[in-house]
Amino acid sequence: MRYELSLKGDTFTPVVEAFDRRLLATLDRMRKQGLQEGSITLRINIELWKQFPIDEDGQEHEIFVPTFDHEVSSQIVQKDKASGKIDEDFVLVRGADGLPALVSRDSENLFDMVERKEAGDDGTAAAD
Repeated sequence: MRYELSLKGDTFTPVVEAFDRRLLATLDRMRKQGLQEGSITLRINIELWKQFPIDEDGQEHEIFVPTFDHEVSSQIVQKDKASGKIDEDFVLVRGADGLPALVSRDSENLFDMVERKEAGDDGTAAAD
C-alpha cells in the first residue's frame, strides 16, 4: 500500500482533524470572550530511523522508517494596556553628578543654559 505524503491525504487525517477541532474551539472562545486576535500553530516533528531488516533469503536491506509527531496549539491574545504621555515642560540636562536629569524649563532659562555651555557643560546627557 502506498501512503500519500500530503496533508490532504489519509496519512495525516489525525493531524488535520486535530487542527480543525482546535480552529473551531479557538474561534468559539474568541467569539464568546469578545476577543479579536488569536493564532493556531501546527507543528509536525519528523524522525527518520534507519533499519536493516533481513528478508527470507537472509539478505539485509537498508530502509528508512519515518515517524511523525504532531502538536496543534492555539493562543488567544487578550490585550490590556494603559497608555499615556508625559509632556511636561522638561529640559534634559546633565546633573552635578554627571548623570542625565530632568528639570523644569521654568527653573532653567535660556540664559542659564548658555552660561553653563560656555562653562564647558552643554546641558545634554553624555552618550553611552
